Amino acid sequence: MKESAQERLQLAKKLASIKQGVAEAITSEFFLLHPDWDVRYGERGRQFCTADACFHIEFLAGAIEAGSPEAFGDYARWTVGMLQARGIAAHTLEEHLTQLEKHICPELLPAECESVSSYLSAGRKTCIELEPAPDAHSHGSQLDVIRRAFLAGILGGQRNESLKIVEDAIQSGIRLVDIYVDVFSAALHEVGYLWEQNKINVAQEHIATAITQYAIAMIYPRLVPPALSRGNMVVTGVCGEQHQVGANLVADAMEANGWAVRFLGTNLPHSTVVATLEEVSADVLCISTTLVANLPSAAELIRTVRSKLGLKAPRIVLGGAAFLRTPDFVKELGSAYVFADLRQALAAL
Repeated sequence: MKESAQERLQLAKKLASIKQGVAEAITSEFFLLHPDWDVRYGERGRQFCTADACFHIEFLAGAIEAGSPEAFGDYARWTVGMLQARGIAAHTLEEHLTQLEKHICPELLPAECESVSSYLSAGRKTCIELEPAPDAHSHGSQLDVIRRAFLAGILGGQRNESLKIVEDAIQSGIRLVDIYVDVFSAALHEVGYLWEQNKINVAQEHIATAITQYAIAMIYPRLVPPALSRGNMVVTGVCGEQHQVGANLVADAMEANGWAVRFLGTNLPHSTVVATLEEVSADVLCISTTLVANLPSAAELIRTVRSKLGLKAPRIVLGGAAFLRTPDFVKELGSAYVFADLRQALAAL
């Protein structure tokens, strides 16, 4: 019998309440069964094992609340890749998930235990299917696994877990621009699609976006711009535009690429944009527009900039789903550059 949203929420809360005790029990049992780990890793290894077990339970709770065993399978796939990169075999996670079931189920009602077991089975199935070879994942497939795990995290409202996925991606050597394009942008595109299909509600969409913004903010201090500046750039949305994550990604990536960037956010009066362009003597203006309904506002901003600044008007770069869907409209704007994604814009600018 399929659980209701309220039942899933209550089960997720119950898992959160028993997390620490279960994690400690799993660690004690695992080190008892594998004394070599005690020799190799000692007390520090036990601490990491307990923290990882807590992380597994947190993500299990998030997947259950989201009603998606597939999400927990994606999490297991990501975890196996992370463990293999550190020389730990996939069957270690499979064993941990079996221990989870053993220690969690006595704390639950029979129906709750059945539900938890189905999610853990999805995770174990992933562990069994994955090849243990270190080169099992290409760079592209590694990013796909990270994206899917991050998507599952933000849909489940799991902020700390989602940030850890990003942190581990950075530590494994994934380029920041690849995280921006193939993880953040791709995951939010999927979130938008799920909302359009009425598969998630607006609260879930907002939470997913907010967690992604936390992740962007976490990365920002790591950006190291080159010594030489490429010029001055202003990045903005238009009046009526509420989506700003894409523009935020552009601003941060361009700054790391050597531009002195003034990021204005979205939904600003055109007069403010023009004043900023004059203030910083901007060489480039990037305009982000997601909704087709906001294209008239974008066109008006372009006309205003060119009219007010004349020969001092900056190059104009356009990005966002609205422009990609309306090529004829873009042609009418004249002398404006349109880029399909951030990677393309970075290469051109």
